[in-house]
Amino acid sequence: MKTWQAVFLGFIGGLLLAGVILLLILPQRGEPIQLVTLTPDFHAQTSHTIATIEVYVAGAVANPGVYTLPAGSRVHQAVSAAGGAAADADYERINLSAFLADGQRVYFPRAGEDVPQEETSRSAAEIAGSQTLVNINSADKEALMSLPGIGESKAEAILAYRAEHGPFTSLSEILNVPGIGQAILDEISSLIVLGP
Repeated sequence: MKTWQAVFLGFIGGLLLAGVILLLILPQRGEPIQLVTLTPDFHAQTSHTIATIEVYVAGAVANPGVYTLPAGSRVHQAVSAAGGAAADADYERINLSAFLADGQRVYFPRAGEDVPQEETSRSAAEIAGSQTLVNINSADKEALMSLPGIGESKAEAILAYRAEHGPFTSLSEILNVPGIGQAILDEISSLIVLGP
């Protein structure tokens, strides 16, 4: 064996020996990583990613009632879920392509029936009559606390903001109140009004 070969083999052997010594001496750090491959389960995946809404379909439909539909559904899908329109339904007075919202009421009028325009699409809270509209410019702490998602601290924050900045000029201005985000505004927007 030539000298350079012996040096090269000695160098490689020294590196291997140093690596083994380092592995034995140095403590383990971190957690071992385990890679797991899962086969997607369509039902489990869609149940978590596709939101649903509930709408109340009433009026000239075969089966009035509350129906659960995928988020982003339209009025015609709600009517189909309710068994379709009755023979005397007035198709001209309802927008079948309108998007639906959770808690919405869709009223399908009959031909010749006198129904106020706002009656065809109201929120569940308005239909139930359990929630009156709250004027956020004049409501006291208790009235504000009657709104979903508004507890004592958020009601006090609304009152403090109103005292400092004056009356709200738009519903979206309530987002400037500390602790109130878009999710709460979306939940209460149909339950609040601006007033003197």
